[in-house]
Amino acid sequence: MSQPTVLCAGEVLFDCLEIPPDPPQCFLGGAPANVACGLVKLGVSAAFLGAVGEDPLGERACAELAALGVNIEAVERVAGLPTRQVRVQLVEGDRQFVGFAPAGTSVFADMQFCGQQVSPLLLTGARFFVTGTLGLASEPTATTIAHLVHQLRQKGTLILIDANWRPIFWSDPRVAPERICPFLAQAHFLKLAKEEAELFFSDSDPQVVYRALWGRAPDHGVVITDGDQAIRYFWHENQGELQPPSMSVVDTTGAGDGFVAGWIAQLLQGTPETYRDPAWQVACLEFATVVGALVTTKRGAIAGQPTLAEVRQWLRDHPQRKIQTHSTG
Repeated sequence: MSQPTVLCAGEVLFDCLEIPPDPPQCFLGGAPANVACGLVKLGVSAAFLGAVGEDPLGERACAELAALGVNIEAVERVAGLPTRQVRVQLVEGDRQFVGFAPAGTSVFADMQFCGQQVSPLLLTGARFFVTGTLGLASEPTATTIAHLVHQLRQKGTLILIDANWRPIFWSDPRVAPERICPFLAQAHFLKLAKEEAELFFSDSDPQVVYRALWGRAPDHGVVITDGDQAIRYFWHENQGELQPPSMSVVDTTGAGDGFVAGWIAQLLQGTPETYRDPAWQVACLEFATVVGALVTTKRGAIAGQPTLAEVRQWLRDHPQRKIQTHSTG
């Protein structure tokens, strides 16, 4: 398997959709794992770094990731702890997380990621490192991810963080902001949902978030999503917004992860110079919004992820999209 260009670290789990009277349908999920799969479908080599249980679901997770072409050499198998299942209910196509399975379990394998199988070679070839904040809710995963971010930043690897706030993962959600906000400042590129920006920064203006994290430091980007409403961004002193395309929504699970995969796939095509170009930024984020929107057309976070050819075809079929952008200087 080729050296992965992108490393995605954090949780892998199963989203179990509860649609009575049918039995739950369990789909491979977990934001970093979703992003890794989305990248591979877009033609980008990616590895997943995390932990699963020594159980049938853990074996299934590894098998499904490997079958899609995701590098799993750094996936740890944890004895005595189950692979996490998240109970998901759909309300008019939108997902709501309502608990975990197996019932009564408080410690899951993904909480025990130690990084023992992360080789120096795996880190050497990575251009991007992607993670979220769910791993910060438990040790030793929190320390492992923080160490990887520090180590990779020193190597010049670009860091993209998707906050992916899920209060049910935290034993005490009140302590989350003080852990999460300093961690977000380690990113070069940051994705937040509108409600996350309002929770952590008391504002959903991407420029406000940018200044709070990095002041006037150059070479960073913030994107704030809001479901099917316009995404807003502040990137290299350029501010703008894009309206996601309308799709026949079946399941919104993983739409944000699809956006992240699309964003990184385009960032890999750019350079520090093109990153500063407002027109290039628009094209990059337009691609990402299409990837995210296409994910919602099928049930499950990974099933709807499009290939590069499918995204390009959609863009060719819809050349009249209107995009608003302006520079703030």
